Amino acid sequence: MYANYHVSSFMDYDDLTGFVKTIEPAEDFQPSKKDVFALDCEMCYTTGGLELTRVTVVDINEKTVYDTLVKPLNRVVDYNTRFSGITEDMLRKTTTTLHNVQAVLLSMFNSETILIGHSLESDFKALKLIHDVVVDTSVLYPHKMGPPKKRALKTLCIENLKKIIQENDAGHDSAEDSVVCIQLIKHYLRNRIL
Repeated sequence: MYANYHVSSFMDYDDLTGFVKTIEPAEDFQPSKKDVFALDCEMCYTTGGLELTRVTVVDINEKTVYDTLVKPLNRVVDYNTRFSGITEDMLRKTTTTLHNVQAVLLSMFNSETILIGHSLESDFKALKLIHDVVVDTSVLYPHKMGPPKKRALKTLCIENLKKIIQENDAGHDSAEDSVVCIQLIKHYLRNRIL
């Protein structure tokens, strides 16, 4: 791939400025299916590194409960449209910031909420979110060569769900990716060997 700029996704784990952590639930909290969500993010490259441009959250019933475009804090050098599906036009009128997204997510999730996704560490970095209770399809369906290799979400869908995703030339759809993660978890639970 050729571009006018060099881009980076470097993360300084010694400086977690701007990160938020999900909070403990109330003492009388009783977990239920309402506390299970899948999420997926799209990112672009900016002068500050990889930044959030879209986040989608779906519930256990595969219904979208939150979906928003996000204005990066720094100047965009590559919208990563080929993968993210995000274009300059899409973000032109967007005023939602990462801080707005964090506030919404902290009101939806608590530290006991189960979050489902594929390679969630990337999404959590973009969201600047610290959360411990996760089900990651990249771990549940490991690569035959072991870590750090991971199987692509697209491949997992073809092999396990007999479904083709991410075929759109306009890039990925975070809503579609979130839904198939829920479907992969359900497929895993139905077919696991005890």
